[in-house]
Amino acid sequence: MTPRIRWAIAVLMGVTIFRAQTILFLPQVEMFGGPAPDGWFGPWLSDTIIGFALPVMIFLFWTRRGATVWGVLIAYNAVGAFDYSQGLITQMISPMPAQMASAVTVYLGIGLFMTAQIAALGLLFRRDVIAAFMGRG
Repeated sequence: MTPRIRWAIAVLMGVTIFRAQTILFLPQVEMFGGPAPDGWFGPWLSDTIIGFALPVMIFLFWTRRGATVWGVLIAYNAVGAFDYSQGLITQMISPMPAQMASAVTVYLGIGLFMTAQIAALGLLFRRDVIAAFMGRG
């Protein structure tokens, strides 16, 4: 795995750290007296958990090797991308109130971060990256 690919994966994963801030949005759902539809509770809770797990994933990516670590990174990025798709679906079904964010902002933000997560996932499936994790490169 070249240094450029290594940095690309780390940066693509790293930009998704913004999902951790959704912990601040949780009190904004209707069930807690906020303006956001309750449908956002699940996506925001999973975003929070995935966001707080990111530093651990970056640490593993930089410091550890092996099939298990590679598999954990694959699973993390796949679940993260799927979670972003759930955010897009939630926006379609239960739109976020305009006072919190415009629909364009929500779709664009989620779409860009989902693309980053999918790109990281794609890079993790490169032969040279797999070989590096399996001790062959």
